[in-house]
Amino acid sequence: MLLNLSILVFFLLVLIIAISRWKIHPFIVLILIALGLGMTMGIGGVQTVDVVLKGFSETLRWIAIIIILGAFIGEVLQETGGAVRISEGVIKSVGEKKLPWAMGITGYIVSIPVFVDVAYILLQPVIESLAVKSRKPVLFLGLSLAAGLTVAHTLIPPTPGPMAVASLLGVNMGRMLLINLFVAVFAMAGGVLFVQYFVKNTWLKYDEKLRHEFEDQNQEPAEEVEAKSGEVIFDVLPILVPIILIGAGSFLDLEKETVFTGIMSFISMPFIAVFIGAFIAGCQLLFKGRKKVINKLVEQAILKSALVIMITGAGGSLGFVIKETGIQNEIVEVFSHFPFLGILLPFVVASILTISTGSITVSLVGTASMLGPMINSLPVSPEMVAALIGCGAFCVFHANSSFFWLLNRLHEVPPPTLYRTYTLQSLVMGLSGLLAVFLLQLFGL
Repeated sequence: MLLNLSILVFFLLVLIIAISRWKIHPFIVLILIALGLGMTMGIGGVQTVDVVLKGFSETLRWIAIIIILGAFIGEVLQETGGAVRISEGVIKSVGEKKLPWAMGITGYIVSIPVFVDVAYILLQPVIESLAVKSRKPVLFLGLSLAAGLTVAHTLIPPTPGPMAVASLLGVNMGRMLLINLFVAVFAMAGGVLFVQYFVKNTWLKYDEKLRHEFEDQNQEPAEEVEAKSGEVIFDVLPILVPIILIGAGSFLDLEKETVFTGIMSFISMPFIAVFIGAFIAGCQLLFKGRKKVINKLVEQAILKSALVIMITGAGGSLGFVIKETGIQNEIVEVFSHFPFLGILLPFVVASILTISTGSITVSLVGTASMLGPMINSLPVSPEMVAALIGCGAFCVFHANSSFFWLLNRLHEVPPPTLYRTYTLQSLVMGLSGLLAVFLLQLFGL
């Protein structure tokens, strides 16, 4: 058991060093580490290849087309000037000093019904335009948004992960929701404060690239600028409509078979919802008489998305191999022998599963499955256990997390920079959530 854990740690260290120190391309490293880990752990060469391919395809099955469609929406917003208008409206509404909090709260609300990756892809053009207009690093706003997206996705029902935890632990859903809402606010605040104090001067080459693109747009002929004028309400429709549709599918009771629920089940699927958003964006170009640029923007979206898709799929391959080895079950078994950890046990187990597998879902479900049978022997209520599991599940993200590579490719962020920012931010968020649980315990809740 300890041998397998040592092997996993060794391969993860090689992964980090190969990408950060040896500067080997992440796609190559992720695939090689996945193959090496699988064969070293005794899965066998043929089966390891099967798992790698399955992980790659399963990861991209639901996200690849969404990434391309989201990128197309972003291209349209850039082409029509919509991203600039949205960013100007946000700055006027909240002010530059409150931008990180505005992005964090936006993520907090949006990610309850929408997956983190999908929400971030949809909001990417707004983040980048805001960064240029406010003269802030793109990571400054991107990680603020990520803080809100992550805590809601991990702690707040009806997101699938928290719902699975509630079922496995047999908690009171209403009490769990109230506790997790409070804990999520603390965790998000920790993430945003970290950004404000430690990411405010994290400039990237990508920031300069964005600034030059923005300057080029402002130097266009007057008739081009006029053609790109419009109302903000139409600019936000391609973003808001998918979010609303996916959210409706999460909150409505779609189990009753009627014509309405059948339609809602279909259009609330992330793929269809984002496709509708892309269709709305395309219609805006048609109404502005810019039909000829649609194909060009589609091609640009595909080209910009290709590397993101490939690296995300490679990360999924590694995650599948780790799960196939069963290492998460061994970790759970090790910690089942240490019940004296008491209040910290759910947090610690969930953290180690996240660090090992890079998967929030594996961490949530794995920890809840282990602790379910012993829930009554722990010194805290089942609802508090659920909150502790949630806090541990986003603590700590690194190179085996798909969102790590999404940030890497969308904003061209070097991995060492992500370790100093995104990885440390997730640690701060986990500890902030843990502090909230301690405060609730202190007041006898």
